[in-house]
Amino acid sequence: MANHKHLRVVLEDIFLNNNELTQDLKSRLVNEFRYSNLFIPAKRDEFTLNFIIYEDEGMRLTPLFTDKNEFDKFFADADDIELMENSFELYRNILLTSDLDGYIINPATEKYVFDRNFVLDIKNVPKTNFYTTDTYSKEEIGEMRHSGNPNLEDFIGNPNNIGDFEALFEEMSKSTLLAMMVSDVDLSPKSENGIVSLMDIGPMAQMYTDRVGGVYACIFSSEDKMRLVGSSKFRYSQVINLAMLVNFVLSEDMDGIVLNPESDNVLIPRSTLLRYSLGFERYANDEKLSNSIYYMFPL
Repeated sequence: MANHKHLRVVLEDIFLNNNELTQDLKSRLVNEFRYSNLFIPAKRDEFTLNFIIYEDEGMRLTPLFTDKNEFDKFFADADDIELMENSFELYRNILLTSDLDGYIINPATEKYVFDRNFVLDIKNVPKTNFYTTDTYSKEEIGEMRHSGNPNLEDFIGNPNNIGDFEALFEEMSKSTLLAMMVSDVDLSPKSENGIVSLMDIGPMAQMYTDRVGGVYACIFSSEDKMRLVGSSKFRYSQVINLAMLVNFVLSEDMDGIVLNPESDNVLIPRSTLLRYSLGFERYANDEKLSNSIYYMFPL
């Protein structure tokens, strides 16, 4: 469960700047807020959930929380209040359909107010649903993992390209990228024609991440690069929709992405992903890969 540490860092930086919102701070704040999944409290009235509203300096606000600990600080012993986690899109829509004046974040600590105009001025709402009925078959996805990405590997192998993220993302958007899934148990006996379907067996594997200095999603340009990573767990490759992966990293409060860990080690920090996030949705979203997260292939 995300604790929104990156959003809280921005709020702290705003406080340290005497609550003056510079252009840089505003950009960071907007980016972190629109990829957040904050918690909202509500009371149940028979079959209806009503959001908590209270007045503060003449404003009608609903509190939002970065995590349950912040909720507990403000609503001590509140057994009749439920806590729900939602995306920015829902909170924006609430303001569009109500007379609320805005939200207050962590009222027991930061007490930062997102007023109505600030929230509604954020137009670029991240995608939360990549579902489509027109998808590749699992067999087609299995073949795609062998395609290789020589242009991408040539690019990242050239030291002159270090730091050129725009060109890197262009190469990545034209590539077939992989994630490594790991499991404590051998799932090969559950495979059919070399394909393990998580739709059939359930969530018995998770994405391999790098946890040195943060939590980073790991992606690979080939299965050969994947085999260079040591792990005591059973390993599987998975073809990814790059736009879905980037949105997952940002909404789950992760610190960034590492491309080809243990070999090329191309680090893409969260701040860079946020700056280019809309580009991924527009240029790196192969919608036909929306179901690829359900299929894995033993290494």
